[in-house]
Amino acid sequence: MSKGFSFLAKKITQSPKKIIVLLLLFTLVIGFGVTKVQVDLGQGTMISHKDPIYKATEEYHDEFGSDTLFILLSGKQGDLLSPDNLSAINKLQNELVKKKEIQSAFSYYNLIENGTDQATKIQMNMKNQLQEAVEKAVQEAAASGATPAQLQDAAQKAQIAFMKKVTEQSGADLTSLQAAGAPSLQNEKFVKGLVLDKDGNVNEMFKTFMPQNGKHALIVMKVKGGIPYNELSDLTEEVSNMTKEAGFSNLDTKISGTPKIYGAIYNSMMKDMSIMLGLSLVLMAAILFIVFPVKWRLLALPVVLLSLFWTIGIMGYIGVPMSMVTMAIMPILIGLGTDFAIQFHNRYDEELKAGKPVKESILQSIKKMGPAVGIAVFAMTLGFITLLISKVPMIQHFGIMLSVGVIVSYIVSLLLMYAVFMLRDRVVTQQTVSTPSKMEGFMERIATLTVKKPLLLLAMGVLLSAGGFYIDHSLKIETNIEKLMPQEAPELKELNELRKIIGSTNEISFILKSDDVTDPRVVKWIADYEEQQRKTHPEIETTTSIASIMKQANKGEVPETKAKIESILAQVPDELKSNILSKDKESAAVSFTIGNIGMKEQADLLNQIEKEINPPSGVEMKPAGSNVINIKSVGSMTENRHLSAGIGVMAIIAGLLMAYRRWKMAMYPVLPIVLVVGWSSLMMFLLDIEINPLTAVLGSLVLGIGSEFTILIMERYQEELENGLSRDEALIKSISKIGRAITASGLTVMAGFSTLIFSEFVMLRSFGITTVFDTFLCLISSLFILPAIIILIDKRKSGSEMTK
Repeated sequence: MSKGFSFLAKKITQSPKKIIVLLLLFTLVIGFGVTKVQVDLGQGTMISHKDPIYKATEEYHDEFGSDTLFILLSGKQGDLLSPDNLSAINKLQNELVKKKEIQSAFSYYNLIENGTDQATKIQMNMKNQLQEAVEKAVQEAAASGATPAQLQDAAQKAQIAFMKKVTEQSGADLTSLQAAGAPSLQNEKFVKGLVLDKDGNVNEMFKTFMPQNGKHALIVMKVKGGIPYNELSDLTEEVSNMTKEAGFSNLDTKISGTPKIYGAIYNSMMKDMSIMLGLSLVLMAAILFIVFPVKWRLLALPVVLLSLFWTIGIMGYIGVPMSMVTMAIMPILIGLGTDFAIQFHNRYDEELKAGKPVKESILQSIKKMGPAVGIAVFAMTLGFITLLISKVPMIQHFGIMLSVGVIVSYIVSLLLMYAVFMLRDRVVTQQTVSTPSKMEGFMERIATLTVKKPLLLLAMGVLLSAGGFYIDHSLKIETNIEKLMPQEAPELKELNELRKIIGSTNEISFILKSDDVTDPRVVKWIADYEEQQRKTHPEIETTTSIASIMKQANKGEVPETKAKIESILAQVPDELKSNILSKDKESAAVSFTIGNIGMKEQADLLNQIEKEINPPSGVEMKPAGSNVINIKSVGSMTENRHLSAGIGVMAIIAGLLMAYRRWKMAMYPVLPIVLVVGWSSLMMFLLDIEINPLTAVLGSLVLGIGSEFTILIMERYQEELENGLSRDEALIKSISKIGRAITASGLTVMAGFSTLIFSEFVMLRSFGITTVFDTFLCLISSLFILPAIIILIDKRKSGSEMTK
């Protein structure tokens, strides 16, 4: 390994300009990959495309649409039912369904239109049918010898029975409708008679679409599945503009629903990330000025920006998209890349100040720091790549991007930093040995304290970590995206206001498949299953399916014959029917509206409902839909965090064992960071920070960042032992020399993370707070716990003994 780095150092010192030109040429090639990067905030990043639920959801979305977008109309009953506003609704709905993103649009207008059509047909046929019914009753009565009075009574009863039967079939009081005049959408008296009862209350069949007894009304749109979140914001804006232009009179309008929430999340994250990236660079520059007193101390920043550009370009080439999680990786890579550049810069500056020529300083720096940082990067990559065990694609992408990013940052920093040093300092004369800086003196005092009090420091660290592991199970888990987005977002407030009016908008949906889902046997099973779930689970507020529509139209009972089911379906508006029944009648949607409960409670409810599915032969029912994917994926994000961290620890130990071929060398860097994992849990508990989809990956992140710090200290410690120093002397010198760079790099990493604290997005803010503290804890553990462990485990004193 040493020969390889010596060869690299020779090439850099001989041809620094060629190195820089090659890097720039490669940057041009990488630039094409940047143009290929996709922003994917859709549900394909939340669950594997091979997962049965994802496949079922695709079928569900193809047949019945995805999330629901609402237009809320508010005003007086008379205004909601006026001919002009009904005409405006009809026109708006026709325009909405022309949009490629909208699968269907439905409202109370469709029910009124359907009722008007039925009333018209009934009125056209009613006279003949009524006459036939009366004549038949009179003939039967006459045949039995009835008196004229009895014949008149039979005729009257036949008329009443006929009207009752027609009323049951149409769902409206036809006697009052007849008094209202000709069935027509332009006849306000007729429309009110259809929608309202004699007391002015909304009839049962209209209540869902005219909540609060007609003070409001809904236009319900089903958005097609597979639309990325970044396109939903534009869609809701277009729907809002179309609504404003519809020409409603005396009505207030609002657009709300989960598609608008997802669009707001995308906009919020993009805005926050752009601000955070700029702010992180400013903070890093300030920290470098304060704690890293070397020539060209800001050189690390352009180098790390180039590394970030390469990383994004490689993402484009290998097809890793930007998602809600991977977007948070930008400040992380800026921090880690700056860290590597600082390590190289610090060692070069140290060699120069020791009085060595420029070429010799570069050679020694690369020979010593190249392998040391390389091993650290190797260990970090092993920690990050364990995120691939996650079932969630965006978490897998997070691990891939982190791994690629640190490797790229290492390569770019190693080549570009030293090439720049060679060009900058080629005419610099040999320097005289300089006195230690104030920072080195401070680090030396820390190291001396650690060497003197190792048992006390380690005991405190172990006790605190044990406490953290003990209370880890008590940490809150928050996976409800609405609780993790900006709480003052207008879109969230609008959705909550909508829920106060119409009730919950949360659904757990299923797709049911059979040769014929309208078979009475199948419909009866759906009805029984829904009733059973409502009795068992009070969280379920309403159910929507072909069975619920049958019961609503048939006095609460499921029709026993196929003919009756077909008759009722014929009266259901096509716009409503398309949301619950496929055209070939082989698929149906079954949805449970649930209260506004957390995602963990939703996951428990879904699991219970799913376990109790026991359909008749030839029938299959599977969970499907956007919210089901949300429920399943967020659970996967948090449930494997301990497993991922455990595998990460074992992977790093195995990797270091391969590199060093000694157990002690493999264990020294890892043990202090395992303690940090426990400290992190204790810190989250004390600060009341929840586990969310981002903070769930912190175990792997801590392992990666912390192991780099400990490996660099241990590598320098081994170097000083080889120079003949005793154990204590080697530790003190190692920490005093490399401690400055580690502290500077640790603070720059913290600066990168700290910008997330200013985000309005709760998930990013919690992640920022936690990572800042975790990085600080990694720094503390590296400077105090690692030396304490070495002192207590390795009792040999002389340098020669230590290196055996």
